[in-house]
Amino acid sequence: MLRSIQTFIKDPKPTDKLDDVQPGLNILDGIVHISEPLRSPVKGQNCAAFFYRSFLIITGGRAPAYHKLREVEVYASFDLEMEGGTLKVVPAKPGKFDSEDHRKLKGRYGKEFQGVEEVVLPGARVRLRGKAKRAGDELIFKMKEIAVLDKQAVSTGVSGNRKKRKKRKK
Repeated sequence: MLRSIQTFIKDPKPTDKLDDVQPGLNILDGIVHISEPLRSPVKGQNCAAFFYRSFLIITGGRAPAYHKLREVEVYASFDLEMEGGTLKVVPAKPGKFDSEDHRKLKGRYGKEFQGVEEVVLPGARVRLRGKAKRAGDELIFKMKEIAVLDKQAVSTGVSGNRKKRKKRKK
């Protein structure tokens, strides 16, 4: 029974060609290009997505203990550059969280508080899972999952690291 279910609910093969994208479930590889980036809450980097985790470090025993406070995923719409053109990508769940929310948590919990983030930078090579739909003549991809395959150079005009930007100005 399980084998028959897996046969019918099988993921399509990943593709990096725009011509291979069909309405329905797709797994796509490409390069992220953004026109309106998000700002990550901890480092303030321009990004297409970030994954935020915060926790308390509780000391006093043999080893420090970690108490999870908050986990958030936030996504922006972006274009996926593929072989043969670009595809508009919209997140299924954009999410809401910003640097102000991070500062409030930090102020509430004090020195034991720790917030960390992972970002998807412009220019990163990613693999997306989701559904493509037609909107008039255009194909739009509704992303459900994202994985970074390669952290490539940042797209022209948007520097992903504020510290590097400041150093270049000097």
